Amino acid sequence: MHHPAQSAALAAAILLACHAHAQESGNLQTITVKSDRDNTRTEDVNSYTTSAMRTTTGLTLSPRETPQSVSVITKTQLDDQGLTTIEDALRTTTGVNVTRHGTRTVYQSRGFFIEQIEEDGISNTIGAPGVTGNPFRDPKQQMDLALYDHIEVVRGATGLTQANSEPGGTINAVRKKPTDNTQIRADAIADRFGKVRATGDVSGTLNEPWGLRGRVVAVGEHDDSFKRHVDGSNGLLYGVLDQKLGDNTKLTLGGYYQNQHDTPDPNGLPLSEDGSDLRLPHKTFLGANWNEGKFRKRGAFLELEHEINDDWRVSSKLDYKRTNAGQNYASLAGGGKLGGGAKKDGTLPLDGIEHYDHSGKQFAFQTNLNGSFNALGHSHDLFLTYSYNREKTDVRGMSMNTGDAKYNIYTWRGDEIPRPDWTHPDDRNSSNNNYTTHGISGGLRINPTDNLHVLAGTRYTHWKRNWGWHYDLSDGKADSRADRIIDTRKSRFVPYLGVTYDLDPHNSLYASYTSIFKYNSNVSKTGGNLPATLGNNIEVGWKGEWYDGDLNATIALYQINQKNTAVNSGKRLDDGTKRFYFEPMTLKSHGVDAEISGKLTDAWQMFAGYSYNTRKYTASIGSIEKGSSFNKQTPKHMLRLYTSYRLPGAAEKWTVGLGMSTQSSTSSGWDVKNGGHTLWNANVQYKPTKDLNIGVAINNLTDKRYYENHGIRAHGWGNFYGEPRNVMLSVKWELK
Repeated sequence: MHHPAQSAALAAAILLACHAHAQESGNLQTITVKSDRDNTRTEDVNSYTTSAMRTTTGLTLSPRETPQSVSVITKTQLDDQGLTTIEDALRTTTGVNVTRHGTRTVYQSRGFFIEQIEEDGISNTIGAPGVTGNPFRDPKQQMDLALYDHIEVVRGATGLTQANSEPGGTINAVRKKPTDNTQIRADAIADRFGKVRATGDVSGTLNEPWGLRGRVVAVGEHDDSFKRHVDGSNGLLYGVLDQKLGDNTKLTLGGYYQNQHDTPDPNGLPLSEDGSDLRLPHKTFLGANWNEGKFRKRGAFLELEHEINDDWRVSSKLDYKRTNAGQNYASLAGGGKLGGGAKKDGTLPLDGIEHYDHSGKQFAFQTNLNGSFNALGHSHDLFLTYSYNREKTDVRGMSMNTGDAKYNIYTWRGDEIPRPDWTHPDDRNSSNNNYTTHGISGGLRINPTDNLHVLAGTRYTHWKRNWGWHYDLSDGKADSRADRIIDTRKSRFVPYLGVTYDLDPHNSLYASYTSIFKYNSNVSKTGGNLPATLGNNIEVGWKGEWYDGDLNATIALYQINQKNTAVNSGKRLDDGTKRFYFEPMTLKSHGVDAEISGKLTDAWQMFAGYSYNTRKYTASIGSIEKGSSFNKQTPKHMLRLYTSYRLPGAAEKWTVGLGMSTQSSTSSGWDVKNGGHTLWNANVQYKPTKDLNIGVAINNLTDKRYYENHGIRAHGWGNFYGEPRNVMLSVKWELK
């Protein structure tokens, strides 16, 4: 099998050869097919904002026209800050809490999970918390960041485009597409911990008479970290073609393959028994040195776009993906109510010896019709969308009994536990999930006057799920528990209303309302399922736009009411299963989001985002007290800043950047406190020629020692250091 880098080199050579042939054939007419997607492209725009996005409503609208709180992380932002993962990118934007959940990273906004993770508008719920799979067992969702042009973030419920999810918001990663002009890009990155990464990106017209364009992106990476024995690798190959079919039609076909290896660290570090900080070295790793995780993702997509006339457009998408993930690990962690913590002599129990296999596949279809029409002297917009999504996940878990084994955290090497033979596990079980969604949405954006815009629509979702748990072995013997099967079908209309009023050409006021719907699979005290989770998201705000859309600002006030949320009663069913049952609870979340992003001048870019959020339970159930926070790991205050400035005159080849991220204190479900902290980042870039850029980035400039946010952080587990000061060197070369 060829290495991804070799395949990329071959594909790039083919692409360049085809381009050369096209050049020899003469200068012919350039492809000019209108596309919403092209309107949202941020590559080569040199801006920290965008002129259009469509994740919120299904219409292509500017940020000021969108009646909801949104952010766009542009390609320029990604490049200027040297970001290589989606996790790092989302740490820089407004109102997103990036946190751990088992061995994987998850995202939250406004106190709720962000379960809608999209690629080109196609949702992928495989492994999302509370939806499918087990978040402890599926560590990956997104592809490598080199694949994407930009990332769109919507805070709050997105009832028009998605349904049956938590109201935290939606993240839409928009893939790179071919370009008209030939461009060749290569970059290399190395940091102080041993990470080495190389990326190649070739795009251009392959055959002008046929209207054929292509693009190839390849990544090769060896990933070391600040932790001892924690490393990995990453390889990506992505290719996409598009071709003009007639004057008004374009066909796009693409595919990708990603292969990753990493070192699972499920438990992090302990505190002491009394909860005091042991201040262990940053490099401390309390897992086995044979811990390993593997992740593969491959897929293909097809899109057909047709311009019916100047006002109407129809597009259809097919998307297919497969994922496979596997983990083997052993780790030290404390037990008991607060996780036990390390003993005074430094001993800590062996938490478990675990093996998981996770596979998922998804097929999705989406078709969209949108356009404009004139009535009563004004132009209005309409869209209709049908979507179909079928997903299947399978999880198999095995474990070995650890007895009362304990080890000293100060002398731990990682070779104390031999690699297990999984042919004879002590415990074994599996689960499978089949998940099918049909959705129809539509809406009108009516413009009664030049200043007033009303967006009204609804989404109808038919949702079907079959979820089964299968018990095989327990303590080396046949598990006596009966298999559990959940088979459910639900349908729901979710309305949406947004109103925007333009005060002048630069300032607008808006208000929006959307309903919340999510199926509830938790068992009630009667043994059945709880009623569906319902609620609403209400938002009002101001938006500003200046310099022809190059600078955007927004302030949003919101309240989210979610009822029938399942909370553990602390009591068990009397049907012999001894399962805890759940009771419905109403949650309330409110706060403020504020953001400014874009160009102040051609040389000066900036981004600033602030969020304030409070959230509470409205009743007392079990151990839950009325008025307490239902998400203690989300900071009440978060502020993210970044600015870059190209120096004037004789120093114009130099660009300097400075960023800051600060958050208030948090806690965990076990009330383990995490103090607020501020992180500083700096970046210097030098451009000796128009084709070459050399940069040095310093993350965590002051070498701040801090712990990451974690919802179930306890004395004996869940304590993860944030990355200490890191210096990264980058070299980028580009030919256009």
